[in-house]
Amino acid sequence: MDKVTFTREEIESRVKVPAIVEVELRHLVEERLKQCGLYYRIFSRIKTANSLARKYQIKDYGEKKKIQDLIGLRIDVYFEDDLHVCQKFLAEMFSLVEWSRSEQTEAEFKPVKINGVFRLPMYLRKLITDDTWDMAIDDTFEIQLKTVFFEGWHEIEHDMKYKGGELWEGRVSFARYFNSILATLELCDKSLVTLFENLGHDLYKDGNWSGMMKAHYRLKMQEVPMYPELEQILDEDKGENNIGKILFKTDRQVLIDELFRLPRRVPINVNTIAALINRAVIHDDRLTKLFDDKDVFDDGNEQFGEEVSFRQMEPLRRTSVFHAKVNLSTFRMERHEACLEAGRLTFQWLNEKYGRLFRSFPHQPESFERNILGYQINFNYEPERDFWSMRASNIDLEAPGQVWLVEAVCWLAGDGRQMLLVDNSYAVADERFGYLNRYFSCPRFYSNIADRIGVFDVRYCSTSRRILRDRGIDKVIDLIQSGRRTFPVCLFFSPSTDNGWLNEEWLEKFRVYDFTRMAGRYTHIYTGDLDAGKAVAEGLGISWDERPGVWIFPAGFAPADGASEDGRWRVYHEEDVINCSYGRQQLRNEGHRYVLVRGGQAFYYKLLHEMRDEMLDAAAAEQNVQENL
Repeated sequence: MDKVTFTREEIESRVKVPAIVEVELRHLVEERLKQCGLYYRIFSRIKTANSLARKYQIKDYGEKKKIQDLIGLRIDVYFEDDLHVCQKFLAEMFSLVEWSRSEQTEAEFKPVKINGVFRLPMYLRKLITDDTWDMAIDDTFEIQLKTVFFEGWHEIEHDMKYKGGELWEGRVSFARYFNSILATLELCDKSLVTLFENLGHDLYKDGNWSGMMKAHYRLKMQEVPMYPELEQILDEDKGENNIGKILFKTDRQVLIDELFRLPRRVPINVNTIAALINRAVIHDDRLTKLFDDKDVFDDGNEQFGEEVSFRQMEPLRRTSVFHAKVNLSTFRMERHEACLEAGRLTFQWLNEKYGRLFRSFPHQPESFERNILGYQINFNYEPERDFWSMRASNIDLEAPGQVWLVEAVCWLAGDGRQMLLVDNSYAVADERFGYLNRYFSCPRFYSNIADRIGVFDVRYCSTSRRILRDRGIDKVIDLIQSGRRTFPVCLFFSPSTDNGWLNEEWLEKFRVYDFTRMAGRYTHIYTGDLDAGKAVAEGLGISWDERPGVWIFPAGFAPADGASEDGRWRVYHEEDVINCSYGRQQLRNEGHRYVLVRGGQAFYYKLLHEMRDEMLDAAAAEQNVQENL
């Protein structure tokens, strides 16, 4: 038997595919899609170790049959005839291994799915570890082609019918109803093309040349007016085989082929389309002269791309995705040793992340600077002054125009505290800033420092659960009211059991242990009984409704802020957990999926997201203050 199998650990250690391989393949395909002006959506992924391990288990892979979709792309097109367009240009771009297509018969309806397997370009294949090809993995990648209608259908069909066969047993009428929806989608795909073709014919008869060309060719076009001279020629040409009629009768594929033949991308609008059709089919001297005089393919290029005009350079706008200003703990080691250990952990992170880029990277912490195109590192190490600093920046290979910057400073404050400031941020041009989602990214060296040394934000931060006792209530009240606190405070007030202990079953609804382990490095987290909750409320001068729940106090809290409804502090009760739903991106099966979870699981993610938002809000406020100084 030829079958092989590998564990997830074996796969993780041997199969290494740099992200640039996926990014480059996607870029190559997307440039072609843009060049011909198709309406599309494109997705890509590299198979995870878990996904590969499952594939080895359920299928017979070996020397004769290998995994062909280590890297995968999916193109969803908006018009059914664009499936053929994509097939044609993909077969010209890459070395085709095979096409497969879902079979259709007159007796049943199936989603149209076309899969193409291609050889990896050699320059990308070389970037992947050699061990990969010894794992029954072929040096190929897969591209799936679907219409947008059928992509939505396929998700439902796969999860609710293919995987859920027991739902349909003995329920023929429901199964037929289900399949009739698929038939409707197929009709929609075909009807959409027919609709625009009929609309184009109507516009042609009305002499609306611009509208006719937009409807007939169905490409992404610039909103550029038709040349008056072109419109005049079309209006005056009334012969049997007039130019307007030829423009309408010319097959859309002819235009797309002409766009592909061009050595570079050009603006797509009614004028350039007419010029290309004239070059391929019409050959009218008047049009040829008009388009030459207008320099049609460069006319308007100052709005199309960077080939003609230079843009004014502007500073990048920076946004923090993690920001912490703490002092190092002296519980486990004395202050000077804590400074050195924090520096060592940060240097180790730098070495692991950037070390392979440079031939001469220090083996131990020392002052050094390294620069290579797209990457800069500066590490200033002065242990005799209990000081070190780090600054590292690199371009983002997956987000063009985006730069990442990580900074850390460790210094001895005047009051004897060993301070640590860590900031992780990205920077983009101002015009792109509003399109980006804010997200959270904690550098691993900060997590290691917090776990191995310990950090203080007025009070010690811990990833272990802490129970609020009577003797600690005053300290927590002082912490909440402290003007120096930069991290949020999160208190879980639980009902008690008959023996006087906290109700662990109730706390588990909130996933307290998991939440503390994840957020304890940048959140002060305590659990207590209802008596402790009442004492905290009285000490803060806020109302107490004697109900178990979760209380959140952001940095800068003051009792004068009033009731929790104004957003300065928040309270969640058991019904908030039960009724909570939360959508999140999750690594699942072959890639990232958007999933909706409910109840305690959802509330855990919601609470974690809120704590991270509190940190980012505090960082943004500090940044605004500095910019206004």
